[in-house]
Amino acid sequence: KTFLEWSKQQHRPKTHELHSGNCATLKRFFRGKWLDEITHGMVEDFKLARARERRWGDEKGSAVSPVTVNRALSTLRLLFHYADRCGFQVANPVKNVEFFRETGRTRTIALEEERAYLATASQPLKDIARVMLDTGMRPDEVFRIEVANVDLDQRTIFNPFGKTAAAKRKLTMTDDVFAILQRRAMNSNTKYVFPSPDDLERPIASVRKAHDGAVRRAKISPVFRLYDLRHTYASRAVMAGFHLPTLGALLGHTTHQMTTRDVHPAAAHKREATAKNEDVKAAS
Repeated sequence: KTFLEWSKQQHRPKTHELHSGNCATLKRFFRGKWLDEITHGMVEDFKLARARERRWGDEKGSAVSPVTVNRALSTLRLLFHYADRCGFQVANPVKNVEFFRETGRTRTIALEEERAYLATASQPLKDIARVMLDTGMRPDEVFRIEVANVDLDQRTIFNPFGKTAAAKRKLTMTDDVFAILQRRAMNSNTKYVFPSPDDLERPIASVRKAHDGAVRRAKISPVFRLYDLRHTYASRAVMAGFHLPTLGALLGHTTHQMTTRDVHPAAAHKREATAKNEDVKAAS
């Protein structure tokens, strides 16, 4: 309870919601234990047991993903860090636990997939996706765009949020993004461009159900995450010849390694790059 009260003050609403859900899961396994009674072996047992559980929802009956298990472990690790800062002399049993490897999730989307996806996307997902594809902004950055930070005269968006100075940046709008933000800003009765449908004083928190529905209706396989639109922007920017330091600044990265991590060339782009290399060889 104390940890979640602290999290509510320190973290974004979506992050706090994640920790809250993880704590409910952790209590199922560790209820009745004092912090100093939880051992490294217990955490390992939790990791394996949780990975064998079945999940519910759109994928009823499928196994809990490695990502979900890792997020719960991250919450537990942070909880022990918080306890240490509060003066409790407890060893962190998560310290040497090896997290599951997370693979096979990141990808870029092809232009034909983009068209099919946007054609079936409902609002405000359709506008949010277009902003992400044209600016490379993170989903939560788009969710929290404020009308006051949209400069229609200069055609820029200022993002004041982020853990680093690089994340706080100004981005130039494309024509499509300008049209979207102009329409939404002029018709907004709240400070947010994408307000929550349940509370106009707060930004929208998620479009997960709308996204999953759009992907399903567009019959896109393999499926992709909303965050992959940011990866798509980065990969297309590299193919268009963007200088990596410039792209890093646009993405809000602090290092070149972070930028290259977000670049995932599609198969067509790889073939194009190979063909260009062959042309160079033939001309030499």
